[in-house]
Amino acid sequence: MTYVVVAVFVVVLAAALVVLLGMAIGAFSAMFSGMRDDIRNRRSAARVTSDNPLPARGPEKSPVDPLGDLDATLRSAQARRQGACRAIRDRLDSADPGADEGARDAGGFVVLALDIWCGRSVGRGDDGPDDADGRGGHGADELGRLSSDPVGQIAWMTAAVAERISDIPAWRLDFFDRHSVRVDLTGEVTAIANAAVGLRDQFAILGEAPSGHLASDPEVVSTFAEKSLLLSGRLDELVRRLEAFAGYWHIVAQIQQRQEKQEWLDRVGGIDDFEHVVATEWDRAEADRVRHMADESDVLASIYLDEIAPLAKSLKRN
Repeated sequence: MTYVVVAVFVVVLAAALVVLLGMAIGAFSAMFSGMRDDIRNRRSAARVTSDNPLPARGPEKSPVDPLGDLDATLRSAQARRQGACRAIRDRLDSADPGADEGARDAGGFVVLALDIWCGRSVGRGDDGPDDADGRGGHGADELGRLSSDPVGQIAWMTAAVAERISDIPAWRLDFFDRHSVRVDLTGEVTAIANAAVGLRDQFAILGEAPSGHLASDPEVVSTFAEKSLLLSGRLDELVRRLEAFAGYWHIVAQIQQRQEKQEWLDRVGGIDDFEHVVATEWDRAEADRVRHMADESDVLASIYLDEIAPLAKSLKRN
């Protein structure tokens, strides 16, 4: 019995050894197969690389210049604003090409805007600043600086539009008051001129773009860009307000044209069409009658002068 147990144990142990040996052989075979495949892949990759070299590098990107980009953006915005002001000025000039530029620029609203721009106290009534001679002692140099300043030109053009509106005869119609559509010209010029002065002072505080070590400080650069874009955006909205004011002038000018048209129609409406049609027919009949009488006179004259008169002379001599 003991021999049988020992024999069974030996058989089981041998079987276990055989199984373990098979597993070990399989593991080593798999490992060597993986190594062989890896070596084959590396050789294939090396051949592909040698046959197809790496493409050449493209041009390197230029370094980021936030201040340069900001300057380009601000210049573009300023060009748009100047173009808008120039377009409004061209519309004003084309609407009244024969107007006296000097007298127009010396008007009360321009004086008001100039006083606000220069920080002088102003007195104003319903139609503009109180000014005995219309000039208030302001020179052409001050007006030139106002009109050429990137911010001041907005106030100057607003005053020019107000001058044109106040010069339109239709502006004095009670139509605007009855329907509550009359814009306070003095208030509009004052508001836009004060806003322009405030922005001018803010730009002076901001100053030029940072330089030196400040130009390389991210916080300084980002703050400068933020403030610059903020002020530029406010100028954009101020120009849009000016464009709306110019649109109001265009409507008032159209009302003037309609009024002139109606006055013309009323004036010529006094001509009685029926009366003149009857008179025209009477004149045509009279012309035919006179023409007929002229023809008869010609025939009678020919008969009398060519035949009767010579015969009468002959009979008289005989």
